[in-house]
Amino acid sequence: MQSFRLVNVESDKPFTIGRKSDNCLVLDNLMVSRYHAVLERVQQKWFITNLTKNSVTQVNGKDVAPKIDGAPGSDVSAGRHTEIADGDVIQIGPRQLKVTFKGSALSLLLMESADQEISVTKTLSEKWTEVETDEVDIPQGMSARLGKSKTDKREDSCAALKFKKALTNAQGKNISRMNLSAGEVLRLPSCEMSFDGTSLVCKNRPHGFDVDVQNLDVFAGKKQLLHDVNFKLQAGEILAIIGRSGQGKSTLLRLLQGIHKSGEDSVVRIGSLDYRNAEIRKHISFLEQDPELRKDLTVRETLLDGGRVYMNKQDFKANATGRMEKFCELFGLSDRMDNPVKTLSGGESRRAALARELMGNPGLIVLDEPLSGLDPFNSKILCSHLKQLSFLGHTIILTTHSYEALEIANKVLVLHQGEQGFFGSPQEAYRYFETSDPEKILSSLNDETSSNWQKVFEENKIQETIATHVTAAIQKTDNKINFCFPKTELSPMFLYKVMLTAKQWFRDKGKFIALLAQPLVIGFLFSQIFSSLTSLWIVAFAIILSANWLALSLSIREIVQEKEILQSEFRKGVSVLTTVTAKLFLPTLVAWLQTLIVYLFVSFRTQVHVSSAQLLLVVAAMVIPPVTVGLMVSAFAKNAGQANALLPLLIIPQVALAGALVPLDQMLPTGRILSNVIWARFNQNSLLNLLLERQDPIENILAALAIALGCYIVMVIRIHCSTKAK
Repeated sequence: MQSFRLVNVESDKPFTIGRKSDNCLVLDNLMVSRYHAVLERVQQKWFITNLTKNSVTQVNGKDVAPKIDGAPGSDVSAGRHTEIADGDVIQIGPRQLKVTFKGSALSLLLMESADQEISVTKTLSEKWTEVETDEVDIPQGMSARLGKSKTDKREDSCAALKFKKALTNAQGKNISRMNLSAGEVLRLPSCEMSFDGTSLVCKNRPHGFDVDVQNLDVFAGKKQLLHDVNFKLQAGEILAIIGRSGQGKSTLLRLLQGIHKSGEDSVVRIGSLDYRNAEIRKHISFLEQDPELRKDLTVRETLLDGGRVYMNKQDFKANATGRMEKFCELFGLSDRMDNPVKTLSGGESRRAALARELMGNPGLIVLDEPLSGLDPFNSKILCSHLKQLSFLGHTIILTTHSYEALEIANKVLVLHQGEQGFFGSPQEAYRYFETSDPEKILSSLNDETSSNWQKVFEENKIQETIATHVTAAIQKTDNKINFCFPKTELSPMFLYKVMLTAKQWFRDKGKFIALLAQPLVIGFLFSQIFSSLTSLWIVAFAIILSANWLALSLSIREIVQEKEILQSEFRKGVSVLTTVTAKLFLPTLVAWLQTLIVYLFVSFRTQVHVSSAQLLLVVAAMVIPPVTVGLMVSAFAKNAGQANALLPLLIIPQVALAGALVPLDQMLPTGRILSNVIWARFNQNSLLNLLLERQDPIENILAALAIALGCYIVMVIRIHCSTKAK
């Protein structure tokens, strides 16, 4: 994972940077001088002074003139300095520092990993040798040797690779060995390896993904929403998608999410893999305009929750707390770590949601209107954080109505009437639309915008094609790229998910009080209307109806209220079966206890005495089906309101077809057929037999559980299908 450090610079004294230990910031690298540079605040402005003549000191790629005597201390008064501003990149030897201002306070973001241009060559022999280097982020415990492979009917040398921990290839298969022929490349999220015939060449690469979109048509069903969109984005860049409302911005994001479908001739590649590839989708994060968070968790728990479901379990144990603290510091949440998410402001909530996703170190971050509804201060803060993330190597795509995003974007995509109106840098956009005012870009869009851009694009496309053919003719190479990903073995999830749900339930005071009050109120009312003279048929029906209400009300919103969070977790490899089973457990347990409490009130008034073991089993068969059906409805519902609206449609059939209001033999044939899929009918038979002290056929319990199992399977299939891209 990308490692970084946030350094806060004190303003009351010079801040020195160098290799020697008495510097304020020590960079242990031979290409960094003992006293390399100094930062100093003068008259409310910050300046950098170069203290070395032999090593690189740059701001935004431009050299900083060296101090005359080269000794520690600044040279601001003599004019040998460069002013620095928010967003500047300072180059100190091979290391880069990102400048961030919050008011007048200066922070420096430092990448701890090696520079991405560094490569290491390992000469191979016929003996297995472990490939280790601190300069390149290669898989731990990887070994290599010089081998032989048969290609094109002749024996050629190859690099035989062996991995201590299996990798996952682009097809989702686990591999522990691989042969690299000359010209082949093994690409991992943070590095790539190639074989030149005798040596293995390893080099770091940006963690972010390149994005290549060609001839993109987007469909929702048969309706075409976008037509012929083309753009390319390099790893670590920010793309701002702008346009008027309803012109296709969110449509493009939904395509990347897999909600919409691309045309047959469309090409959308992320990291050179198809965007629908299951493995590449594990490394993409999507955040909606108002991202869902578990409101009753604290910021600390929210980030650690993200780490648990996105990070390898060994990595989680060793590094999750450290990463969580760094992201809280980076996003200005350190003072809010123990505050519940529901107490955060809108800007803080979005930063917390972004930090949670970053615990999994995604290569591509996709945000829908992240600045919407934020005041200028919070918008500027979030833009600053997005720029920092691009500096750390993450590729970012965002839609926006805010012109502040143009200031941090490397590329701008203009969409108008479902077509492309422009693609290029912000500076190129200003020249193309002949304005320096970002507001006038959107106000100048008209019916000819897309057609005018298409003419420009076709001309550029011809030039690019010629250049590509020339380059290919010179290189005459056709390297095969093998994409692999570290296999993520997640921490155990079942008990964690159960405890997570319990934590949310019992921190919600209103819900907790309702959990306690419902069975007491229902039981008390039943105790006042039932007596030893009451028909046991009616008593059984009342208890069953209560069990259905309690179970359904607990489960029917349990998935849909966390739909966005769960889909992200499933997409990144969290088990659907484990999560759904954990979601089933707590509502079943609570509804089971609540139903037993209701029964105790009723049995006290009716003086019914039954076997305890048999009662526990019958009550379990009463609550498991409605909990399962409630979760299934929750998985299909679009929102919590829709799920609630379906609650009466689930309760009424249990009332009408259970056989308590109208005996089964008096129902019409259709009613009798429908009663076979109503679990309350079998519950009614079981509980009535129990109250009458009759032998209950095991088929009644098995039938109710079979209905629950069928609904469970349907729910799992539904959720599994919803995580796949169309």
